[in-house]
This record gives sequence, C-alpha cells and structure tokens, in this order.
Amino acid sequence: MNGVLILDKPKGITSQKAVSEVNRIIKAKRAGHTGTLDPFATGVLPICFNTATKIIPYMKKFYKKYEAVIHLGITTDTLDNTGEVLKEQNPGILNKNLIIDAFSKYKGKINQIPPMFSAVKKDGVRLYELARRGIEVERSPRVVTINKLELLEFNSPYIRFMVECSPGTYIRVLAEDISNDLGCGGHLAELRRIESDGFNIEEALTIEDIQSGHIEIISTQDVLSHMTGIKVSSDLACQIRQGKQIKKSHMNLNDLPEFRTGDHLRIYEDSSLVSITQATVDSAELGNLDDRTIIFKLLRVFN
Repeated sequence: MNGVLILDKPKGITSQKAVSEVNRIIKAKRAGHTGTLDPFATGVLPICFNTATKIIPYMKKFYKKYEAVIHLGITTDTLDNTGEVLKEQNPGILNKNLIIDAFSKYKGKINQIPPMFSAVKKDGVRLYELARRGIEVERSPRVVTINKLELLEFNSPYIRFMVECSPGTYIRVLAEDISNDLGCGGHLAELRRIESDGFNIEEALTIEDIQSGHIEIISTQDVLSHMTGIKVSSDLACQIRQGKQIKKSHMNLNDLPEFRTGDHLRIYEDSSLVSITQATVDSAELGNLDDRTIIFKLLRVFN
C-alpha cells in the first residue's frame, strides 16, 4: 500500500503515536507524518505509507489553518493547557472590538520567539529538555506569516479564533502575545488543525473509522498533482528505476511541457509514479543542447 491517509488526530497522544496506531491496522513497512501536532491538539495529520514517505519533502507546502481557543487570565509555563499555572488574574472588561484590534498587529510577516517548551535545539539539546530542568536560554526570533486571523467567538474568558499561517508558526506563542496585549495574559486552551499540506478536515478519517475498515488512501500521483507531469514509456520507466539519468535523446521534445532550470517534475508511466526529478536546463534551451545532455536529474525513484 503506497499513498497518503488523512487522519483526524485525536487529543492526548503524540503525532508519532497516532502514526503507530494507524499503522497497526494498515501494516505498512514504512509510515511517517508530514508535520507534528502537539499531544493536546487535534485535526489534520497526513500520514504517508511505504514509498509515499519519499515524497514528504516535495508535497506542496500550503498555509496551515487552525481553529483555536485562548483562555484569558491564566498563564502557564508551556503556554498551553498542559503546563503549570504561573499566574492568574481577572481578564477585566473586554469586547470584540478590542480583540479585533489586538489581532490586527499579528497579520502579515511577524517575528516569533520559539517557546522553551518546544523541539527546537540549542547547542544540540531540545529546548523542552532544558525547560524541564528549569533552564531558560536566549532564543532567536523567527519570521512567520499570518495570512488570516479571524475572531470566531468571544465568551469571556474564552476567545475562539481561526488562523491561517505559514509552517513553523507557534499558535501557543500567538495566543500568549495576543492575551498579553489585552493586558491579562492567557494560554492556548484548544487547538485543532483544519487544513494542512492542501488537505482539509472534511477529508480526514478518525482512528475509529480506520478500525471499522473505512480506509481511504490518496495516491502519490494525486498528492503530487501540483507538479508538472511528464509521461514516459515503459522501457524508459524501467531504465529510470534502475537509476539511469534522463538525457535529451530519451525524450520527444514535442511532448515536453515548459519548465525552468531547478523546477521539480513528476515522471510517470500510465498511473504509476516513476520519479521526481529536477530540471537541469530551461525548456527553451533544449534545441541548442547535445543529445547526451542530462536534462532531468533524478531526485527520488519509485519502484
């Protein structure tokens, strides 16, 4: 079985544990997810099986979208509901307009400092390992992009919101920054990823679905549909699978799409993915090249 399954990760387990639970049913030789969700978070977790694990670096990196809840007035050391309470205070009188104003400064490109309770490494050591020993170190800010930030509901002390953001954005940090701007502190109480890598929550299966036999696997071809595809003959496909680089003489130039140097392209035979390649030349230059010129460098080969 080769392809991608979209899991609705349940609360209370790590992403890797979720992969193991699913693979206990699927029984693939290899399985891996495309992006970690914290144990307390739920939602879209794409899981790749067997040869599909090779395509993870080449899957289209869309913005990720979350629905989340801030609990105002209670600050924790982890910035979420799994940590120890550091401070409690009354949120005071707030309204939707004040919250929307606070949201406005976090749209576009912003700087975020990774939290101490994170997997980022400092001198080879995970920050969360230092945090558990009571050690806090200086962290460099990172630039992330908030594409959308919308208030969904305000029922003090809870703010429910939707955020569409670049990969690597810490929603816990965003929640802390917003609640500090509102003058009362707070933490991330709930987090649900509703879109990731171009997949949305409507496509996702629960572990219970999978246990009952409802299994939907998306083919590698479909997952990589954002890449320009080039169809090859069975003879050439066989040679590519044996590691033969693709030269100009191997291709019918009239059948080739336009591409630029450095583009990633999907090579396929009928419905089967053969290889992910990188163009070494620009398609406009093909007429001037020697037939022995390698025009597509093999990056991944699929048997």
